[in-house]
Amino acid sequence: MQDLPREQLRPKFLKIPAAVAYSGICRTKIYRLARQHPGLYRKHGKATLVDLEILDRILNALPAARIGVRAT
Repeated sequence: MQDLPREQLRPKFLKIPAAVAYSGICRTKIYRLARQHPGLYRKHGKATLVDLEILDRILNALPAARIGVRAT
């Protein structure tokens, strides 16, 4: 059996709880992002699915964290 390329093993959509775990973004914020990014959510029956390609674009657009020592 031939190994599949990694991109073929990755799902295209996740349910909301899995998208929260994947992204580290809370459920409420993901709902807010859906209003700003059309197509982030898809419906399949009662299930709401999050498009990982769009979610990845959102995550990649976030600024880099600046970690420093707080002044006291």
